[in-house]
Amino acid sequence: MQLLKLKGTFIAATAVVLVLWLLSLPPGAFTGDFWLTRRTLVLGTGVMAFALMSLAMVLAVRPVWFETPLGGLDKFYRLHKWLGISAFVFATAHWVLRLGPSWITRLDLFVLPPRPPRSADTSPGFNIFRDLRHAASEVGEWAFYCLAVLIALALWKRFPYKYFLKSHKLMAVVYLLIVFHSFILMDRSYWPEPIGPVLALLMIFGTGASLMSLFQKIGVSRRAYGKITQIDLHHGNDVVNVTIKLETAWPGHEAGQFAFVDFDDPEAAHPFTISSAWKNDGRLSFTIKALGDYTRTLADCLHVGQAVDIEGPYGRFTFKGERHRQIWIGGGVGITPFIAGLKALPDPDQDRPVPIDLFYATKLADPGFTSQIIEIAQRKGVRFHLLEEKDGFLTLDYLEAFAPDWKDADIWFCGPAGFGQALRRPMLAGGLPASRFHQELFEMR
Repeated sequence: MQLLKLKGTFIAATAVVLVLWLLSLPPGAFTGDFWLTRRTLVLGTGVMAFALMSLAMVLAVRPVWFETPLGGLDKFYRLHKWLGISAFVFATAHWVLRLGPSWITRLDLFVLPPRPPRSADTSPGFNIFRDLRHAASEVGEWAFYCLAVLIALALWKRFPYKYFLKSHKLMAVVYLLIVFHSFILMDRSYWPEPIGPVLALLMIFGTGASLMSLFQKIGVSRRAYGKITQIDLHHGNDVVNVTIKLETAWPGHEAGQFAFVDFDDPEAAHPFTISSAWKNDGRLSFTIKALGDYTRTLADCLHVGQAVDIEGPYGRFTFKGERHRQIWIGGGVGITPFIAGLKALPDPDQDRPVPIDLFYATKLADPGFTSQIIEIAQRKGVRFHLLEEKDGFLTLDYLEAFAPDWKDADIWFCGPAGFGQALRRPMLAGGLPASRFHQELFEMR
């Protein structure tokens, strides 16, 4: 359901821009004349590339008002990725259409019809649209080449995350170059047409987003600062639990939300799920598993008293479902939001609890780590099920043995994407509505 909403939003945004552009075309734009049709397509692919890249830039600065309609920051980052890739596809088509006739002529592939003469503007004085036309064309071409490299690095999963973050900041510079290119070379007849106001707004908001990125103003109003007060290592499953005491205001968070954490080191801020419930005492905990180059060395680099910069909270993985029955499934470090969820539950003697089964699938369980989860689960009246890799994989058949009423529950899953799909497909085929399978799409690239 979440992905369907994202795909619907992406298709709708693309379709709206396309329709507005078509409504803005002058009569005879597609008359069959080669050069006129080619000019129309060059302008159209340019409009589409610019509009979609502008939307991607706006989403890159983490506007929190999009979280609720799109299902959380993790969801609209996926939309940001689709918009960026689509913008590059249209930019590639724009580049090919722009340079294609020159290639055809140079390679003598076939004979093109004669190009109609272009009327020269000989009016005196400086004319920004005439005198900067060549510069805008050159800037646009080089911006396209830079965009191609940055998109390739963003999609290359082996490219280290810290270098990806640094290189991706250059997107703001590339976007500003594309704004210059688009403003100078855009057909001026478009501005009073339906597409004109939309492009103007996108240009303004996209430029603002780029400047926020360049001047490091993203999320500045949602930042808090504190120091590490406790570090607990769980060697059995390569997990470190970090407790932080905030020294500035924090708006509070709901169980299941995450934050960007900067441990005052050369690395940029990384997203980590908050594993503590908010008790208005200024304390936050993060349970971090050694998965990548950065997190593998994190335990050796942290120390009590170390300064921490936290931006958040973000996300809508908050256990708010439509059913009075829930099943939680955590795979590996995906158990983290459920730890916060357990801590946030009322004790059974304080309130009638929602029936919950918590399944934790992990390669190897650390007794010290899992014993804490078991203790909280028992205290909160949650049925806890542990499955290690040596005992097999968590399948729907395994889950059904302990929770035969799963079709009547809201399913909350956090873990590897492949694991989630392996459970989601048979559940939906078995009759579970897609709207009741909640999965965090925790990919920031």
